[in-house]
This record gives sequence, structure tokens and C-alpha cells, in this order.
Amino acid sequence: MEQDVELSRSCLVERMRYYTPLSDKDKCLLKSLENEEISYRPRTRLSFSENPSYLFVLKSGWLYRYDEIDEKRRQVLRIHYPGDIVGLTDVAMQSAYGEMMTVTETVLCPFHKSRLDDIFIHSPRLTALLFSLGVLNQIVLQDRLKIMGRASATHRVAYFLLEMHARLRIHSPTKSLDRFEMPLTQDVIGDAIGLTNVSVSNALAQLACEGYCTCQHREVILHKLDKLKEMIGFQDRYFEIDTSWFPNV
Repeated sequence: MEQDVELSRSCLVERMRYYTPLSDKDKCLLKSLENEEISYRPRTRLSFSENPSYLFVLKSGWLYRYDEIDEKRRQVLRIHYPGDIVGLTDVAMQSAYGEMMTVTETVLCPFHKSRLDDIFIHSPRLTALLFSLGVLNQIVLQDRLKIMGRASATHRVAYFLLEMHARLRIHSPTKSLDRFEMPLTQDVIGDAIGLTNVSVSNALAQLACEGYCTCQHREVILHKLDKLKEMIGFQDRYFEIDTSWFPNV
């Protein structure tokens, strides 16, 4: 019983078992990636080049990955939430690109890439799931690129909010979520979807005026959710993935 309680505290276990049942062996393999913890203050910059052979489990807090285009411009590539493995999509690369910036107080669990060997050898089902989540991350990024290329500023911001909502509701006890924390600045949101902070501010005001959202005190409340999704053609990639082909052993 004590072991079950301890494993249930693993954010990585919680994330993975949303998609597929996990054996006790699977849970132990995942929990072993969280053995070491390092705490960081908000707005701490972390460089992948300092630890090129390491991945990170985000145990608590928010952070984002970004790439500097030049001295004044950057592209925010991905927002990370508890339960994410930061750097998973770079696991095949000899050196990772981009930087990380913590948004809130953050706890990261670093682990060497070689630690994945135990999962690959002992759990084909977890291996399939990690592979699928890596592909999922790329599909989500492609979706965002498409919306950036053809949508108005208001629709881009709406899409970004719906993407956050889809990811965060995985950890909601009822799997539904009408409000969520928003610690990101308008600059960060703009750098993620190719807008200025002024354009983000105007878009949020427009969505609020049309009754689709309320933003106050670092919190977003979404209204008319289904109508908003239909309006911009949003597809929730996080809700479920195809696990029918996963090994049963």
C-alpha cells in the first residue's frame, strides 16, 4: 500500500497512465526517472548545451522551450507542464537545440538518456507510448504552424488557449476544465504564435468582448467552449491516442 501511494505521487506516472494502463513494473520504471530533483526560481534560464546527454521530467511548475532568432527575437517552441519529459523529441540528436526558461517555481528531475534503456528493454508498452508522445508533440507543433500561417490574431490566441486547455485537462480529476492558471506573459504567448504583445492583448480583449473567455488574476475562464473549437477548427490531439497497436506484454 505504501508503495502504491508513493507511485501515485509521480507526475510522470499520472501523465502516462492517462493514455494506457500501467503495470507495477511500468510505474517503477517511470518513477526511477524522478530520483533526483533540482528546484529553480521563476524566470531562470537553462541551457540544453550544458547537459546535452540529459532529459528532464518536469515534476512541478511551468517552463517553456525557445530558440533565439537574433538578439531581439525568439520563437517559443513548446510550453511544458508537470508530467512532461523535456527534451524527448531531441533524444536522437547528439546535441539538443534551444533553451529553457522557467515561468514559475519549478522542480526538474534530470536523468541521463541511457536511463531510457531500462524502459526499452523491459517494457515494450512504455516504449510504444514514449514513441507516440514524441510524435504527438511534433503534430501539435505542426498544428500551431498551420494556424499561424492562415489565421487572424484573434483566432491564433484562441487556438493557443484551447491548446493549453487540452493539455491541462489531462490532469483534471473530472477530465473537464473550464478555468486554468495562466502564468504566461503576453510576450511569451506572442512569441509562441508569431504576434506582438499588443496584438495578443487586443485579441484577448476581442475574445472577452465576444464572450469566449475571461482573463483575470493570472487565470483564464473559457466560455462557449464547443462553439470556440468549431469556430477555429480546433482538434484536441491530447484527448486520446491510438494504443491499439501497443504490445500487450
